[in-house]
Amino acid sequence: MRRSGARRWCVALAVALLLSTLAVGCGGAQSGEAKLDTRPLEEPKVFEILNAVLAERSYTAETDVTIELTTQARFKADFRVVGQKIAIEYLTEQDRIEIGLIPPAAAGSRLHVLQANTVPSDPKQAGETLYVFFLDDRSYAYQFNPTSENRADITFTEVQTRVKRDLIDFFTWYETTHGNTP
Repeated sequence: MRRSGARRWCVALAVALLLSTLAVGCGGAQSGEAKLDTRPLEEPKVFEILNAVLAERSYTAETDVTIELTTQARFKADFRVVGQKIAIEYLTEQDRIEIGLIPPAAAGSRLHVLQANTVPSDPKQAGETLYVFFLDDRSYAYQFNPTSENRADITFTEVQTRVKRDLIDFFTWYETTHGNTP
């Protein structure tokens, strides 16, 4: 009987040592989940997706149009759709610093659309009212270095698909509410 008690004690000690070794080998993660390294979808990729959606809808876009929000913040929109009252801005950290306060999306809206005015080159002229669609890079982060041990559903492809869907939803909203089609 004494032998089996010593044996149980040795087995328990071996299990405890094994578990502590595994915990150290795993980096001692507290939550049980490894932190995912994510990064936002890069602007050139977003612009590529936007240009494809514009082409599908027979829209063309121009750049370097200065916009002024109701907060008096001025910035050059990434794109302005020619012949429509639409501008699109993909917000990056640098944009948030430069632009400053951006009013939030309307309550309950999935799309962040704000009215703004263009800033004409001639200060005697009035600006044109536009609907600015903001895409925030923080909403389009993906896992850029998945491994077999650390995979996520936040893939590059999924985020690209989400950007395209959001752009299509915005254009559909605009065309439905304003009766404008390309």
